[in-house]
Order: sequence, then C-alpha cells, then structure tokens
Amino acid sequence: MASPVQQHPTVTTLLAGSRMETDRGSVAFCAVTLITGRDRTGALRRIVVDVGHTGRRRPLEAALAREGLTPGDIDTVLCTHAHWDHTGNLNVFRSSEIMLSEAERTYIRDPHPNDWPSPDWINGVFDGYRDRLTLVRPGGEVLPGVTLIDAAGHSAGSVAVAVETADGTIVVAGDAIQNTQVAASGRNALVLWDTELAERSIARIRDAADLVRPGHDLPFEMDAAGDFRYTEPFELTLTGLDGTEPGLAFSNPAAGSQLVMPGIETQRPRFPGLA
Repeated sequence: MASPVQQHPTVTTLLAGSRMETDRGSVAFCAVTLITGRDRTGALRRIVVDVGHTGRRRPLEAALAREGLTPGDIDTVLCTHAHWDHTGNLNVFRSSEIMLSEAERTYIRDPHPNDWPSPDWINGVFDGYRDRLTLVRPGGEVLPGVTLIDAAGHSAGSVAVAVETADGTIVVAGDAIQNTQVAASGRNALVLWDTELAERSIARIRDAADLVRPGHDLPFEMDAAGDFRYTEPFELTLTGLDGTEPGLAFSNPAAGSQLVMPGIETQRPRFPGLA
C-alpha cells in the first residue's frame, strides 16, 4: 500500500550548532539542518540547510548515515549565507542543487577586505558550482510550506528558512540569529553588512517563529518576555583536555555583545543595487 502523502514538511537536526569560541580562534560550529517535504507533484524532497566547515565533515557524513541517507540522497543544499563555516562541506554533495541568495552571490564577488568570514576565495567556490547553482530571493518558495525570509544584516544576502510544520512555524535562522543571547537582546553578534538591517531581521524572525533554529546554538522557543527554552539537549565532549590544565578558563560573553566590522559604513555604498 502506498504511503500517505506527507501534509507538512519536517525538520531534523543533523549537527547541532554551538556558540563555543576560544581566545585562540573560532571553533565556528554551525547548525546543519535537514528539511524533508514534498513538492507540488507529491515527490519527496530532501533539503540540507548549511553544511558546516571541513572540520565537521566526518560528523556530517555520520549524521546523514544515522538518518539512513547518503549525500546523494539530498536534492538541495540551501546556504543561508556564504560564510566559510557554513559552506565548507559543499563538495560532499556532488549532485545536489545548491541555493544561495542573489544578493549574497553579488556580494561575494567583491567582499570587503575586513570581512574575514567571506575570504575572496569564497567566490571561486560558488563559481565551481555554477552548473547547479540556483539563485533565490527572500519570499520565494522552496517547497510547499518552506519559504525564504529576508535576513540581511549579518551578511549582505542572508536568508532564513521558514518551515510550516504540523507543530507550528520553525525558522532556520542561520546567523541572522546566532544564539539565544542575540534573540533576547535584538543585537546580532557579528555584523558585516548593516547593523539596522540585522536588528530588523532578528525581529522579523522572532515574529514569524514558534521555534528558532539558530546558526550557532540549540533550537529554542522564546516567549514575549524574552525567556527561552531549549528543545534539544546540549551534548559536547572536549578531547585532549582533562580540565586540570593550568591556564584553562571558562567565560561567557555578556548578553547583547556585538562585533561590527571595521569599515562597515562603506559596505552598502559599494553595492547600490543591494538593500
């Protein structure tokens, strides 16, 4: 007997995001998310949102295997933005369609020299996939029940992904909302394009979402007072340290802390065609 047509898309964590950083450099573990739904013909489609950097390649392949999948089973890889920590494993998916916003594609052809998450070689990465690269715009439908939200600010062309599930609207936010502190404060942790747009994007996502899947934290629900509840447990094992090393310390950044790229005031004038 044929399986019933799925009425709502589903969302699954492949790799959890983490806000862990160090004073020796960025760990940059972004969330990697699987969306499963059906297109308008009823055909099953699988979308992976963001793919992480190459340091997470083996865990990504293992996470797909736990879902009974291989990279060849993924129809589309949707990049919320082009930063290296979200796109480093694109070459794992050798036959998938790759989606990136038009604005992000325009920007990475000439990134600001201070924009360290967008090194100039990023343009070459996407050039290499141009035969299967689809450029998209906010507001577009990816699948029935899966639409793109304008999330610019952190980067020039960031998009978030709104998924209408059976349990409400889940928004895969990318780095428009990196973590719970960003959602609560309304201030993006790292602004490389425009501070005001970044704040509008946070508000837009919060208004749309019953549950937020941030770029570098666990999925969470948040009420009108700004109180949040994680919906998945934190799991992380540090190796090579036993906790007794002299000089090992732990700290937590203040809520609402923000780094704005030097030279950001030149960004939008350099690209008058972008919002």
